Amino acid sequence: VGCGTPTSRKPNLYEVRGRVVDAETKLGLASARVRVRAVMPSAVGQQVLTSYAVADAEGRYRAELAAGFGAVQHAAEVRVDASVPGYVPGGVDLPPPQKNQGHYAVPDILLSRGYAPQPPPDLKDLGIILTEPPKPAPLPWKRER
Repeated sequence: VGCGTPTSRKPNLYEVRGRVVDAETKLGLASARVRVRAVMPSAVGQQVLTSYAVADAEGRYRAELAAGFGAVQHAAEVRVDASVPGYVPGGVDLPPPQKNQGHYAVPDILLSRGYAPQPPPDLKDLGIILTEPPKPAPLPWKRER
């Protein structure tokens, strides 16, 4: 079990800690890639904060969100995803931390053995904007007499 807690060494960061484990054996999965994503409403749309981490030999990870505790507590969505080769990727949704709450429990991320093809990346996330090609003007109909 991990926690999300305001970190004392860097006051502007919000730290999320936890473990990635094998669903069957409950052993930690080394080198798991972890992504923490917080979506916060703002006056001009949504602000998305993302942080990445790699799990240690026992499956533990630590990621820091740059907005700090004050901003993260207003998040509409906080999600932690993990992947390891040979396992089906998985994740957990977290509730935003409550006001004046020092930390909250982050459940272990359980990954099952298997293979799931990675979905293609969202083109908007890559900065590629797709536009529809212009529609050709309709051809004028000729009336035959």
